[in-house]
Parts: sequence; C-alpha cells; structure tokens
Amino acid sequence: MAPSALRQTSPSAGLGPLLFACARLLDEVAQAEVNRAAGRRLLTPALARLLPHLSREGIRPTELARRIDVSKQAVGQALRELERQKFVELVIDPEDGRARLVRLTPAGVAAYDHGHDVLAFYEAALAIRVGVRQMNAVRGALSRMLPVLQEWTANGAPVRDGRRRSRRARGVDDGAQ
Repeated sequence: MAPSALRQTSPSAGLGPLLFACARLLDEVAQAEVNRAAGRRLLTPALARLLPHLSREGIRPTELARRIDVSKQAVGQALRELERQKFVELVIDPEDGRARLVRLTPAGVAAYDHGHDVLAFYEAALAIRVGVRQMNAVRGALSRMLPVLQEWTANGAPVRDGRRRSRRARGVDDGAQ
C-alpha cells in the first residue's frame, strides 16, 4: 500500500481526523482481507463506497450518486462492475416504470454479509489489542454521537462563526479520558 497522510495522523489529533483515519485504515485492512479470501481483487475503494447504500429493496442510481457525491457516470461504471460480478441487478422501479433501481442479488447479499463478518473479525482483533472496555466505550460514544450527526444532516448542523476559540472556550476538557 502506498504511504498515506492518514497513516501520519497523530493520536493527539482531533476526533474528526482520528475517526477518519481509523475508518479508512480499517476499510483498507478489510478490503485486503476480502480480496485475499477471494483470491483476486474483488473489491476496490470505489466499489466499497457504494456498499453501505445498497440493499435488496433497491436504490435509484441517481440517488446513489447523490449520496456518495460522485457523477452519475462514475456510479454507472461502478455498478456495471458490480453487475458483471453478479452482486447487483438493475430492475424497473415499480413506482416509476421509466426509472431503474439497483439492488443486491443473493450473491451480493452474501458478499455484503461476508464483508460484515470480516469487519466483526477485525473489531474482535482490535478488542484484544486495545481492550474490550475501551472498545465498548468507543462503541457507546459513537452510538450516542450517531443520532446527533443524523439530526444535523437532516436539519442543519450548528453554524461555526469562523473565529478561532481556545480549547477551554470550546468546552474541551483536557483532563477527560
């Protein structure tokens, strides 16, 4: 793997950079394992970005492109690859016969489940290295953060005034664990 700026994120970095770095590196490790188990490069970062948005029910390719903020052409190319691998199928949208839905095939569902199993394996391996209590604390904190971030996404996040404030003024407790 090529050197990455993410690998240089300091443990003292803010929460956002740490979350981003950990998520990206976990993703890289999991993709490598999926590809190793398949005996070929099955999953690329571009394809992996689509996976959380795919389901058995289906999603319109235009909505998929909007969610991951790429062009419809880029999504179309990725979907063609997933379709070639028989992980997704394009079907007529029952609500609008002019539109199409992309949905997971049974092989796609199995691949999706395998990916979750790989992530569960690495989560357990991390718990061994980092500690079960610490992993549970992270999971608990993220579980409490998730609905707040979802609310901000739906209703608008607090607006930053642009002025730099001290850590103490921002309510950061340097002694917190």
